[in-house]
Amino acid sequence: MNKKKEQFEFVYVENDGTVRELDNEEIEYLQTEFEPTDGARPYIKSSYEQLTPDKKILGFLNRNKVPENIEITETDIRYTEFGFPINICSSNRIIELHVGIFSVYILGGWDVVVEDFTFTLTNTQNGQIINPRDTQWRIQSYEFGELAKKIKILDIPERGNYRIDFKNLDSLKVWKARLPLIYRVFSKPIEKQNIQIIIL
Repeated sequence: MNKKKEQFEFVYVENDGTVRELDNEEIEYLQTEFEPTDGARPYIKSSYEQLTPDKKILGFLNRNKVPENIEITETDIRYTEFGFPINICSSNRIIELHVGIFSVYILGGWDVVVEDFTFTLTNTQNGQIINPRDTQWRIQSYEFGELAKKIKILDIPERGNYRIDFKNLDSLKVWKARLPLIYRVFSKPIEKQNIQIIIL
């Protein structure tokens, strides 16, 4: 990238009103060219005080619009919006989930080997740990303009903020292919640092 992270024109406002610098994934996300039909395009606020339709203050904001009395901080903890891709190498993300059953998709290809790859969700308020369940219905679709394959199901019993921790990363293999097995002979799987999941 041609801009250092601290010089990037946008920052992120968390739901508690604090403001932080973006990480490289978020910068790349903002720099991505989206088609009109793509879902989950970046939500960029026009002012610090602007709220989302569900009355939340969170969102991307031009750093010039941050009030002078609010510090822009650096932090390893990232709050991830629901439906936003999460890199499997970036544990310690916080995601707000409501009660319900959700699908977990791998982005990048339809030829996927899961084996022992998994993750846990820990409720930041009460410490409850949620483990996803494997699914036999490996639905294939397109998300964020990429091939996506459903690999797990999440059953969330209580609304709250959950910290995600990925496990057994080397067990997960994803090939940029529409058909299983065929392309494994000719190409290597996607490097794990480039693999993302999405919860929908």
